[in-house]
Amino acid sequence: MSDPAKYKEKLFEEFPAVSEKEWESQIGKDLKGREFEKLIWKTYENIEVDPFYTEKSLESINYLMDSLPGEFPFVRGANSTNNSWRINQEISEADIGLANRLALNCLNGGADSLTFNCEIDDEKCSGTPIQNTEDMALLLDGIDIEKVPIHFKCGSGRIGILSLFINESKRRGGSIKKLSGSLDTDPLKDLTLNGSFTIGEQNSFKELRTLISYLSDYMPNYKGLKVHSSQFHDSGASITQELAFTLAAGVEYLDRLTEMDLRSDQISQQMSFSFSIGSNYFMEIAKLKAARLLWAQILEQYAPNDKSIDPMSIEVRTSTWNKTLYDPYVNLLRGTVETMAGVIAGASSITVRPFDSEYKSPDEFSLRMARNTQLVLKNESYLDRVTDPSAGSYYIENLTNSIAQESWKLFQKIESEGGLVESLKSGAVQDEINNTRKRRDMNIAIRKDTFLGVNQYPNPKENMSTEIQEKGSTIILKKSGNKLNTEDKLSIEYITEYLAGDGVYTGDVLIQNSVGSECSITTLKPYRGAQVFEEVRLTTEQHIRETGHKPKVFLLTIGNSSIRSARASFSSNFFGCAGFEIINNIGFDTPEDGINAAVENNADIVAICSSDDEYLNYAPQITKELKERNPNIKIIIAGNPKEHRNKLEQAGVDDFIHVHSNALETLKKYQEILGMRV
Repeated sequence: MSDPAKYKEKLFEEFPAVSEKEWESQIGKDLKGREFEKLIWKTYENIEVDPFYTEKSLESINYLMDSLPGEFPFVRGANSTNNSWRINQEISEADIGLANRLALNCLNGGADSLTFNCEIDDEKCSGTPIQNTEDMALLLDGIDIEKVPIHFKCGSGRIGILSLFINESKRRGGSIKKLSGSLDTDPLKDLTLNGSFTIGEQNSFKELRTLISYLSDYMPNYKGLKVHSSQFHDSGASITQELAFTLAAGVEYLDRLTEMDLRSDQISQQMSFSFSIGSNYFMEIAKLKAARLLWAQILEQYAPNDKSIDPMSIEVRTSTWNKTLYDPYVNLLRGTVETMAGVIAGASSITVRPFDSEYKSPDEFSLRMARNTQLVLKNESYLDRVTDPSAGSYYIENLTNSIAQESWKLFQKIESEGGLVESLKSGAVQDEINNTRKRRDMNIAIRKDTFLGVNQYPNPKENMSTEIQEKGSTIILKKSGNKLNTEDKLSIEYITEYLAGDGVYTGDVLIQNSVGSECSITTLKPYRGAQVFEEVRLTTEQHIRETGHKPKVFLLTIGNSSIRSARASFSSNFFGCAGFEIINNIGFDTPEDGINAAVENNADIVAICSSDDEYLNYAPQITKELKERNPNIKIIIAGNPKEHRNKLEQAGVDDFIHVHSNALETLKKYQEILGMRV
C-alpha cells in the first residue's frame, strides 16, 4: 500500500520555498531601476501596505493565530464548528398586507431572518406603519416567529413595537423566551445624526436600561441594544475611524448602564454590533476580525460576574456610501464583494442592500437578487462550511494587526478626552471624519477613486432622471387621546397590557423629550460618494428636458493613431460623466477635414486628440478657424503638453483635460458655460 505522506513530501519538493530576499531580488529586476517604495500603498487609514508578504511576515503577529475559532479573543471567529450566518432581508413597504407578502416571499426564497422598517420619529412613521395589535398580526401572519428572528427598526417607537410583538406571541399561545431578533436601539447614533438625543439624554438611557433589564430576564435571545457603525462609515470615515468610534460607542453604553446598576455581562449579552461593509475587500475582512479582537479585550477589563466573555455579535450590512444611481446593476457586483468579506470575516447575520435602493423602493425582483447573492455564496460556494477561511493569510493577518493597532490608538484618544459623547461635543470625532472625507472627495473629483458607471466608464444610453421614484411615505401616527405619564411609558409590562386593549395605538406611548439641559452637537452628514457626479449628470438631463438640446462634444482625432485613439477614449469617458453627447471619429487626415466635420455636427465643445508633440502643428489652426466660424465653441486639448501649454493658450485653446484634472469642477464649469443651472 502506498504511503500518502511520501507522496505529499514529493509534491512539495516540486515547489521549493521562496525566501523573502528572493522575492525582493525578483521584484527589483522587474522594476528595472524604479524605486521599490513606490509600490507601497498608503491607505486612508495611514496604513502602509507592502506589495508582498511572506511567511516571515507572520512572525511578529503570531498572537492572532494562537487561539482557535470560538475561543477568546475571537479574532478567528465566534463559531467553533462552522461559518454559517443568517440571511436577513429588510422590508420597508408602507402597505402592511404587501409587506407581509414580501416577507413570506423572502422566507420561501431562502431568507431566514427578517427586519421590518417601521421607523417612528416625531409622531410620524416611515416604512411599515405598525400602530396596533391588528397591524402586528397582519404583518406577521404566516411567519413562525419562534423560528425566524424578527428585527425591528422602529426609531423612538421601540417599547410600543416590542409590546405589540410580545402581544402577538401571547395571542398565538407561544413563549416569548423563544423569540429572537433585535430592536435597533442606539441613542448615540440618534445623537450623531440629529444633533441631540431624540427623547432626551436622560430618557434615552432610562429606556435602554428598561429594555435590557426586561429582555435579559424574559426574552434572553432578543437583543435590545444595537451599536451601529453606519453613521461613521457613510459620513466618509476611514476603516480605523469607523472601528474606533464604534468601539467607543460600545464602551459609552457599558459605562453609563453599569452606573445604572446593570451588570456588564448583562449588557454585553444584549448588545449587537451592526457594521457597514464597503468594497475594500481585504481591509473589510480585517476590520471585522480586529473588531472582535479589540471588543474582547475591552470586555475583559469589565470582569463579568461569571468570568466568561461573550464574542462580539456582528451583523453586517452592505454599504450605502459606495452605491450608485447610475449603472445600478454594478451595485450587484459591489454587494457580492461586500457580502463575501462579511462571510469570510465571520459575521453572524448579513443584509444585502437591493441594487435599486438608490432610486426606488425595492421590489420582489431586487429583493430576490439581494437574497440570491448570499444563497450562491452559501449553497454553491460553501463558504458556510469552513471556520475562519482567511486564517494564516499573510496579507489579511497583517492588515488585521495594523487595523487593530491604529484603531486602538484612536479609541484610546477618544477615551482620554472623556469618551464618545464628550468627543462629539468638542467636535473631535467630526473633525477626524471630515479630514478623511475631504481626501475622499478630492480623490473622487479627480477620479483617482472610481465609481464604475458614474465617474468612470459611464453608460451614455442611461437616463436615470426618469427612473427615480418617491421612496415610501410618511404618515401621522394615530392617537386615542389617552394620557400616560412617562414612568408608565417606560414600563414594558404596563405598555404591553395597555396596547392589548381596543382603540389604542403606539402613538399613545411615545416618550417625549425631557425638559431641561440637553446635549447638542454638530451632526455627522452621511452621503454617497458618487452623489456629486450623479448630480452633474442629472443637471444635464434636466437641461435636455427643458431645452431639447443635448450638449455635443466633438472628438477631433488627428495625428499619431495610437495616441489619438487613447486620448479620444479618455475624452469620451471624461465628458460622458456629465451626460454629454460624444461624437467620436476614427481620425482626420487634415485639420480642415476635422474643422468641417465639427461645424457640421454643431459641436458645443471640440476636444482635440493628438500627441503632445503634434499639438502645436494642429491646434492653433483648428482653434482659429473654429472660433471664426463659431465664436461660442470651446476648444479643449486632451492631454497636458506642459512645454507647449503657454503657446496653445495664446492660440485660443480654452482648456486641457488629463488624468490629474479635477473632472468634477471642469464638468460643472462647462455646464455653466453652456447655460445650465448648476
